[in-house]
Formats: sequence, C-alpha cells, structure tokens
Amino acid sequence: MVPLSPTMDPEKQPPSPKGGSFPKKRFTSRKYLVHLSCFLIAIYGLRYFMRTSTERGPKIVDSSVKWNSGPVKKMSMTTKEKEDLFLSIPSAESASSAAKKYSKHPHLAGSLEDYHDALSILELFQTELGITAPPPSHEQPIYNAGTPKSRAQTIALTSRLGPRNPTAWVDVYYPYMDTPLDRSLDIVDLAGNSLWSADLREDGDEGDEDAAKYRDYIPAWHGLSGHGEGKGQLVFVNYGTFEDYEEILASGQNLTGKVVIARYGGLYRGLKIKRAEELGAVAVIIYSDPRDDGFVTVENGFSTYPQGPARNGNSVQRGSSMYLSIYAGDAQTPGRPAYENAEREEATNIPGIPSIPISWANAQRLLEEIGDVYTTTGPRKLSGKASERAVKVVNHVDRKITPIWNTMAAIPGHVRDEVVIVGCHHDAWVLGAADPVSGTVSLHEIVRGLGALLRSGWRPLRTILIASWDAEEYGLIGSTEYGEDFAEWISEHAVAYLNVDVSSAGSQWDVSASPSLAHVIRQTAMDVPHPSEDNKTLWDARHDEGPFKPFGPVVEVGYMRADADVIEAYESQKALRLKNELGKGTGVGPMGSGSDYTVFLQRLGVASSDQGFGGTPYDAPYHYHSIYDSNRWQEVYGDPGYNKHLAVAKHLGLLTLRLTDSIIIPLNTTQYAFELDGYLDTVLTPPPCSPASNHYFPPYLPEAQAEPETLLLQSTFSTLRNTIAKLQEASILLDIEKAEAEEKFKEVLSRMPSFPFPRKTRKHFGNGHGRGAGSCTRGNTLTRRIKNWIKGVFGVSTPHPSKSKNFKSALFGVDSWEDLISKAIFEEDCSDTNAITIESLYQISRIFLIYLTFQISPLYQIYPTFQISQIYLTFRKFQKSPKSPIFLTSHRLLHHLRHLPRFLASLAPPRIPSPPPIFEFIRAAKRVSRANRKLISFERGFIDEAGIKDREWYRHLGVAPGKWLGYGATTFPALTEAITLDKNITAAMEESIRLVRLLGWMTESLRKEVDSESDSSDDQP
Repeated sequence: MVPLSPTMDPEKQPPSPKGGSFPKKRFTSRKYLVHLSCFLIAIYGLRYFMRTSTERGPKIVDSSVKWNSGPVKKMSMTTKEKEDLFLSIPSAESASSAAKKYSKHPHLAGSLEDYHDALSILELFQTELGITAPPPSHEQPIYNAGTPKSRAQTIALTSRLGPRNPTAWVDVYYPYMDTPLDRSLDIVDLAGNSLWSADLREDGDEGDEDAAKYRDYIPAWHGLSGHGEGKGQLVFVNYGTFEDYEEILASGQNLTGKVVIARYGGLYRGLKIKRAEELGAVAVIIYSDPRDDGFVTVENGFSTYPQGPARNGNSVQRGSSMYLSIYAGDAQTPGRPAYENAEREEATNIPGIPSIPISWANAQRLLEEIGDVYTTTGPRKLSGKASERAVKVVNHVDRKITPIWNTMAAIPGHVRDEVVIVGCHHDAWVLGAADPVSGTVSLHEIVRGLGALLRSGWRPLRTILIASWDAEEYGLIGSTEYGEDFAEWISEHAVAYLNVDVSSAGSQWDVSASPSLAHVIRQTAMDVPHPSEDNKTLWDARHDEGPFKPFGPVVEVGYMRADADVIEAYESQKALRLKNELGKGTGVGPMGSGSDYTVFLQRLGVASSDQGFGGTPYDAPYHYHSIYDSNRWQEVYGDPGYNKHLAVAKHLGLLTLRLTDSIIIPLNTTQYAFELDGYLDTVLTPPPCSPASNHYFPPYLPEAQAEPETLLLQSTFSTLRNTIAKLQEASILLDIEKAEAEEKFKEVLSRMPSFPFPRKTRKHFGNGHGRGAGSCTRGNTLTRRIKNWIKGVFGVSTPHPSKSKNFKSALFGVDSWEDLISKAIFEEDCSDTNAITIESLYQISRIFLIYLTFQISPLYQIYPTFQISQIYLTFRKFQKSPKSPIFLTSHRLLHHLRHLPRFLASLAPPRIPSPPPIFEFIRAAKRVSRANRKLISFERGFIDEAGIKDREWYRHLGVAPGKWLGYGATTFPALTEAITLDKNITAAMEESIRLVRLLGWMTESLRKEVDSESDSSDDQP
C-alpha cells in the first residue's frame, strides 16, 4: 500500500467537532509516556555528558585532521561532502612513508618481525581511529583466540550492550606451519655421486640495497612442502596443468619414480605437486620461465633487474604448496579454529613428496639433461622424454605449531548487527613490497580516511570491521581461522567482505567479485580518477597495458619476439572480457581462490570482492615472492609516485562507505540471478581446454551412456533453467520492494521532528519578564521545545489555528468530491478537453489512495480487482514522475473516478488517530531491515552444508576454485566437475537436482518475504 503524506492522511487531521474529543484515559496514558520519555532522555543526556567530558583523544602524529583535546564535535555532512573528505585524505607522501615502513624488513608469518608488524598496525588503528592505547605498564589488547576476551571483542560488536566507540585488538591463533632446514638439488650418476649441484640461494644484487641485505635471511622453499628426499629421472611437464599431465601420459611416459620439473603459471603451484604425487612422482621442481614475461626479456635486449626491467635470472618464487582446492587454513584443524589447545588431526591438504623452487638459471641447466621437451614433428606437444641421468632433490623442513597474529579494528555503527568487513594480510615471504605491502599501504590510507571522518563527527550507519590478516601466504590461514572461529556470527551479520592483497604489481587494474557487487563496484570505479591519465577513471584502467607494448597484439616486432602461446592466451582473455561486457556482463569476473576472501565467500556465503593492479606481457616482470619484490622495484617499475596504491585505496574506501551508509544495501541480486544463465551455458558448452571436450558430445556425455539417461539429464537441465527464471522473477519483485521500502523510510524520516537543540543566546531588549508583549521567553523556550518534540515523536499535538475544521475542505480546498474532480480535471487549460494532466492526476490520486487506505469493501464489489490495481499502478507511476506537460487520455479512468464519491457518504469522520511518528519510523525501519536481510542472505542461499564432492570444506554451489585450477573460478562447480572430471551422468543429475532444490528454496524465500511485505504495507493505516 502506498503511504500517505501527512497532508493527505485524514488521520493526521484534527478531529472534527462532531467526532468529539478523545477519551481522557488515552490522554492520561500518553502523559505518563511523555514523562517517562523525558526522564529517560535526561538520564541518557547526563550519561553522555559525563562520558564526553572526561574523554580525551590521543595525540595524532600522521593525520590531516587532528584530534581535539575535548569531545568530537558533531556535524552534519551530505554524502558528497563525506566522500569528498575521505578522498582528500590519501596522499603520496603518506603512502610512500608507510611502504618504506613495512617493506624494509622481512616479515614471514610467525616470525618476530611479523609480530612487530602486527603491533605496528594495531598502533595505526589506535592512533587514527581515536582509540586510547593502554599505558606502557599495561598489557596490549592481545588475546589468545577462543578465550572469553578474544570472542567478546568480535561478538560484542553487534550486541546492544557492545562498545559505542572504535576498538582494536589482536587475535592469536596457533596453526601448523614450517620453516626450511636444509635443501639441495643435484644431478647424480648411477652410483649416486653428484655431477652438478645447484646454488639454491637467491643472489641479491647490490643494485637493490634491501635485496642484497636480506639475500640469506629467508631461504627459497615451498611453505608446507613435503619433508624428505626424492631421486629419479627428470621429466618436463610444462605448466603442470591437468591437461599437461594427460599429454605426458598420452606420450607413453610413466611418472612413477620420476622427478617432475614444471614452470610457474597456468594454475596454483600446489596443484602441480598434487597431480604429480597422484601419478607416482617422487619430487617436484618449479621454476620461473622468462617466456611468461612477454616482450620484456633479455632476448629482446632488456637488461635484468636491478639494472633494467627484465627478470633477474637468479630470482626465485617462494610460495605455499598446500592443496588449496581441498581446503584452506590450518592443515590440522579443517573446519575448526586453530586454538592453542585445539584437537588436531592428520593433515590431508599438504604434499607427501618434497618440492623446491629454483631460478631460471638453474632450470636451464636441468632442462639440458632432457633435451627436446616438445615433439619435433607435427603439432607441438610435450614429448614426455626423461633425462638419462637422475636428479636428487632434498627438502628438509621444521614443522611445528606456530603463533600468528590477526590485527583487528572495528567502528560500531548505528545499525550494529550489519557489518561490512575490509581486509588485507600483512605477512610476506620476504620483503613483499607488492605482496602484501602495497595492499597494506592502501588499507593504511583507508584507515586514515575513516579516522578523518570520525574526527569530523561522522558515525557509520553500519558497523565496519577492519582486518590485517596473518599467515595468508601459507594457505590463507589467518582469515580462515577467524572465519571458522566466528562462522555463525559472520553468517548472521556480515554484509560483504572487501579484500585487497596486491594493490600494485603492474599496469592493468583488475577486479573480481560476487555478481551482486558488480554494479556498485563499477559505479564507484567510475567515480575515482585514473591514477595517471586525465579525463579517465579507474574503470578505464582495466584496459591499460604496460609501457613496453609494441604496435598491436603481435608476437614479433623487428628483433623483439614474445612467446606465441603466452601472447595468444593473453589476447584471448582480453577478447573474452570485451565480449562479456558487450553482452550481459558487467566487466567484473567471478572469484576463485588465492586470497583471504576464500572462507567468507566459498564457505560462509558472504558477498566478496578483490582488486589490484597486475602485470601484462608489456610490463616489467613482477618478481613474485622473491627478494626482488622490494621497495626499489616498486618505486622504479611498479608504481612510481604511488598513484596506483592511492587509486585502490580511494576505490576500496569509497566502496566501503557506500555499502556502509546506504539505507538499502547496494547489492544487486537480479544481476546475480541473470548471470546464472551464463553459468549453465558454460556447463552445456565447455571451453576447448576442458579435459573432457575432446571425448564427449554436448553436453559432453559419454557415448556409451544409454539414451534414456541422456534424455533424463537434458530434462533436468531444462528444469534447472526454469528454476533460474523463477529466481530472476522473485529477485525483480525484491527490487521493487526494496525501492518502495527506501522511499517510505525517507518519507517517514522527513516527518520526524528534529531534536530541539538550544538556540544561540540572544540579548534582552525591553523590561518584560512576565505576561504580555515584551515578555522574555528565554527561560521556558528550551523546555517548551523539548516538550513539543517529545509530543511530536509520540503523536501528541494540538490543532493549529490555521487548520480548517472541515476535513474535506481542509485537505483538498473544496466542499464536495464532485467539485474536486471537476476542479482537478477542468481547471487546467488543455488543448485536449478529454485529457487529464499530470498535475490533475496528483490531486486525483490523493483521493483514490485514501480509499485504498480505508480498504472500502464495496469498492471491490463494484470494480474488479484488476481494474483497481490498474488505476492504482497508474497513479503510482505518475506520482513518482516529475511534473511535465504530458497528458493522459483516459475516459475509462475518469468514469471510474466519478463513481467513487457515492461511497463517501458512508464514511464517518475519522476518530482513530494515526500511529505516532516514532512508531511509523520504527515500522519503516523494520521494513528496510527486512529488505536488507534478504539482500545479505542471497549469497548465503548458495551454501550447501554437504559441500562439493571430494572437497566438502567448500560449500558454495555457485562458484568455487576449480579442482585443478586453485586460483581460477569454476561456476556451478559440483555440476561442472561431475561432468568434466568424473564423467558420471548419474552424479551430474544428482548435482542438477541439488541446484534446483537450492535455487528453488532461494526463490520461495524471496517470494515469501516480498509477499509478506506487500501484505503488511497494505494493512498499514
């Protein structure tokens, strides 16, 4: 039902003399209510005064807006003023200072330096957010996870008795991790004697001061790698993808007892090791291949870093070898938080065979032992050839329970039980200037911006939780343990999780997110300036490419040449993104895994996003997880001037504010629902690189399967398509409901009386301090204003002298309904005498909506429901339209309206007063809250407790990291893998039915809520 404005609602008018006065008992009860309200307000005001008069903000060293010695001054800001203030805070000077602070030393997870970084970030939170730090003699707020103090810090945020001011603390978890002991790599003869031994140390060049200083500080190894030794013939497996291993097997090579050598890229490193272990290999070696660097190579005349932009031949990429696609987080406590005294089990997501990372210089020597790694005739394929001499790999590690430190901060909002989470990790393999320091710098600037807003009197509508995670590099451990620790709380309260990891490592801005966040991400990116080009926005930076690009997408320019496969893969991905945007896409891709959003999205169903600038074949190669990921590389090649760091900070911060302060959360469930069609299309038409695409018909079913089963599966797919269509319809209804809920809330809010703050002191003129002219009202003005405000809140008011006592003429300015209709229609000078103007419709609609409000039953006896709904929708349409010289010709509408006055005679003057404004406000706020709950829970709807086959930790049936991708996203993962990997038609039908059941439940949930909202709004007086 459409709400009435105060001037329209007859129940808001003074009662007519014939109606008599209200019962005296009702006034008495309201009098008590007013007195009680005055008493409670006085108590709250005294409490607030006592608190603010004793609080003092800490001294600010690095802030644009200083904390005052007294309480924060409250000020009202428009949305634009708030956003402009935030955007004015991030600065290149501050970003540069923070980058040097965090990247000038190693900070491996669990190390002493990592602990000091956690405390440094805690100090940042305390300083910028105005949190009083404990004195040196007291303990810092560092709590073991699982203890009452640790749990209270998070759970109290959404409690009505929780903190009202920002808080910051550190949670300590105890996961299973490792550090390297001794490693070696040798080519050996038949007797086992070493013929060649590799130098596994990264030789830090003196041209990069920090790299040279810490060359021996953290050895190059794979985190959580297998402890032991392996010896065997060497076989090259290219990237080590599932398809590469299939090609090796097709060549006739048996990998049992072999040592595998693979190049980085194509998929997550842990899965290269996992597939090798499954096929019987005894060890894995992984190296960085310059072919993946595009045009910026030594072969094309570029000097190696630090003398030039090309990859340093001695650089080594460290990284985790955890089997991430099985489960993330602590290996010994899957699904449970890693408390200090946690019950542990045997790890099943880490390798059982040793692996080591090596440099390109060492890889060249090893590949010489194999010879031709590709076939020399026909289409290029892996030869599967093995080396004649054996290679011995030694990898000894020290595995133990190690403490890690998540540094957290929270800004409580007015709506305490809705929480927006922003996070980045702070641990690194060595220096980590890009990964993760660039992300930490962006988070640093966001915190400064939020602090400036707080000092200006702002308080967020929703609660903001800021996280600096630890041990991300080992396997997303810090964030995952927190997610498993507070799974129920996050599922209940989290609106979205916004992640940043690497802000700057190249020229091209990339963003991936849940489809429901795509539109607000895109609009926000369009509101942030391009980091280096005028008249462009951050959204345009998605198409930027490096400074070393030749003319056009070619693989050869003069003497410069790039690997054809690499350039082809890059250009095809670019074309795919463009095609997606020209179609129904948003330019925002789905999320797989590889960073701290994984537990929030894939296990708990929280809408998430991740963003940052990455490299292209035309950028200086980024030395990922190397000692050359240093501040010098960042300032020379990564982001000179720190403009990309700031662009990410502004976008992520602005996105946080818009998710936090919007009345209706800007989550687009309809976009999500329509993208599900594309997910199903992908299942039915797999890409050419699919493991099954060369062997099975569309939808790649085995030839041997019986026809009835095939038809049954096709029928199931049709049902799934229809279910998606129903979800789309339900989501559109939710769009209508959330728009009307917000409109109603704003309308009721505009009618709420403002709190009567004291006026400025005025000078006295005249001698009157008593009754009559010239009286001084200074003594009773504030009291009277407070009393009138409380009366207004609870709907107690006295008739205004200017109000007419005649209800109909006071409301419409005429005495008869017939006169009103004639006046509304014919007082306009219209060229078409049969036309009704928009201005007239505004007046007529007021009459009709009053009838609908009273729900006159005879109206439904004479006019069919569909006619009433058509008239109602027409009025609603034109009520929301701007007034303009547009005319609506409708004899039928006029005919219906002329019959309405006959029912007025049966209407008695309204005697029941309308609900007080405060109750209307509460009702409207609850309606908004219900709409927001549906938006928040939409992503939760994809969560199935049974999880995905063979990796039940992942519960999201809409999207998950591919079983053999790790980082890359697979949509409808359980269904896709039942077809492509298991090749099982029965399993495919079961997964289709599971999706139908899940999406059907989501549809019914949306429809039930929307229908109930419509009913409740129609029942409102």
